[in-house]
Amino acid sequence: MEEKKEFKFSIVIPTLNEEKYLSRCVDSLLDQSYDPNLIEIVIVDGQSTDKTLEIISKYQKNHNNIKLFENPKKNTPISLNIGIKNSTGDVAVILGAHTKVCKDFVLLNNKYLHQKNVMVTGGTQINLGDTFMQRTVATIMEIPFAMASSQYRWHKKAQYVDTVVYAAYRKELFDELGYFEENFAISEDAEMNWRIRQAGYKIWYSPDIFTYYFARASIKKFIKQMFRYGILRVNVLKKHSDAIKILHLVPPVFVITLISLLIITINNHALSFLLYTFLGLYFFVNIISVIKKIGIKKILEVPIFSIIIFAMHFAWGSGFIIGAILPKSDKW
Repeated sequence: MEEKKEFKFSIVIPTLNEEKYLSRCVDSLLDQSYDPNLIEIVIVDGQSTDKTLEIISKYQKNHNNIKLFENPKKNTPISLNIGIKNSTGDVAVILGAHTKVCKDFVLLNNKYLHQKNVMVTGGTQINLGDTFMQRTVATIMEIPFAMASSQYRWHKKAQYVDTVVYAAYRKELFDELGYFEENFAISEDAEMNWRIRQAGYKIWYSPDIFTYYFARASIKKFIKQMFRYGILRVNVLKKHSDAIKILHLVPPVFVITLISLLIITINNHALSFLLYTFLGLYFFVNIISVIKKIGIKKILEVPIFSIIIFAMHFAWGSGFIIGAILPKSDKW
């Protein structure tokens, strides 16, 4: 049987109080260069209390390819699974409401699914912000030193990878390997992609496929997000110990080393040079990476970027350590 040249795509979007971002996301999907009859938008809402449902209702009046389902448990992987199970496409794409996609997003995913003969494709993420702080967070997310393990945020070379952002999955994968993990809080996409690789399938990354992501609006929310990411990542490793990579261990080792040196310095001031040397080397690399990204003309902003990167590394590493100590839980 000859494979379809054009797949039908189901775009699954979990929402919870996304009135500020959802319209930009949906509009970008309605403006695709792909046949609109081969695109359906499946929104799964976690009982929003703002105008999210009102916005969805308005779209549905004019677009019969937009579906709405409810997830009272307000859990992202459950929402993804509800959306996939109620979709009719050949390919399921998981998308965040904080994003908008490029005009050829669906077209290019369809192209590479065929051309590379793979089960999963995806691309890069361009981070945006409406305010200075949001733009600062967005820029930090594109600095390799800051987000070393998330290469899809900054890599420029098309290649086979371990994971991609807002992946396009051939639907038969879920019949074969199961759906996203729901039993405890986890980086559900990373865990799913691990299962896919273990089954012998490849994941294709192309920087031509890109999404625009609106970063957290405040530093506090961003740091909290990174702390939670640390916990979620270690939960993946609790389920699949062989999924661990050296880069995953760098932030927790950094936190343990820093705290250890602080304790040593308090007990013996003569050894304080160890702490200063450690921090000096860290901030040297940190600052150089920031200057390389934002340029020397913005030198006055470098301390802000550098301190936020330090805070996010400490938060991610602390989350990883706490996640390693605590039992599996859906709290996180």
